[in-house]
Amino acid sequence: MRLRRVFTLERIIRIGLLYDGVLLKEGSHRRDIKGAYQFSGGEQKELQDKLQNWQKVLAENGLRLNAKETKFLSSKEGTESIVDGRGEAIEKFQDFRYLWSDLAANGSVGQAVKSRLNAAWMNWRESTGILCDRRCSRTLKGKAYRTVVGSTMLYGSECWPMRMLRWACGWTRVDRVRNEDVRTAIQTALVQLKMREQRLRWFGHVLRRPQSHLMREAMEFEVQDKRPRGAPEKRWRDVIKKDLAEAEVTAEDAVDRMKWSRLTKAADPATARV
Repeated sequence: MRLRRVFTLERIIRIGLLYDGVLLKEGSHRRDIKGAYQFSGGEQKELQDKLQNWQKVLAENGLRLNAKETKFLSSKEGTESIVDGRGEAIEKFQDFRYLWSDLAANGSVGQAVKSRLNAAWMNWRESTGILCDRRCSRTLKGKAYRTVVGSTMLYGSECWPMRMLRWACGWTRVDRVRNEDVRTAIQTALVQLKMREQRLRWFGHVLRRPQSHLMREAMEFEVQDKRPRGAPEKRWRDVIKKDLAEAEVTAEDAVDRMKWSRLTKAADPATARV
């Protein structure tokens, strides 16, 4: 049996309990284990058996798995609920939020995009005192946008950030000001370029990890099942391949962190060197 630790809400690495290569901590005041763990199980029964064995080991060491707060996702259609060692059903979710990330059973990022946009608009509304103040310079508004709003929203289409920037400048679509001129006035780079920068930065971070590292294994993992008929959905690795071509870099360049950062950075006009 193999269990891989992905995230933990409480730092579960300190003392004592070692289970199949994973260290656990028996809490001093809480005996419930919370976190997100990935069980590599191909079939429903295999996954259920692993969960029950995991639950048994926890119980033997004075810990307890909270079944009511435990959920599972399955990429296979028709998968039913699984049952833990006490006979309680573990609920199946199509999507759920964990650590501010929206995970979907079909691997789509649609809900994650909507959540990012909603969060960005919330930050925008909280910052309208500066962003819509005629007394503030556009340079200051650009800095506020990049810090408060832009950092929250790197997932999204171009029309959303442009609408915010036009408001900050006091322009509307009726004024017929080009998007490029709006970004120049606020000194903000194209959001798609900033998204590409973030993706490539993470890609390089993973490539610099050892081959046996969990992140490398997850990125290079090949699903054995056939992809569904019809036009295949774009995968993360497909987007990265396109990003590498557009940035004119290769995976080998990622070995040098400083060089990789310099080649993949999409500088804002305010910080770009002439």
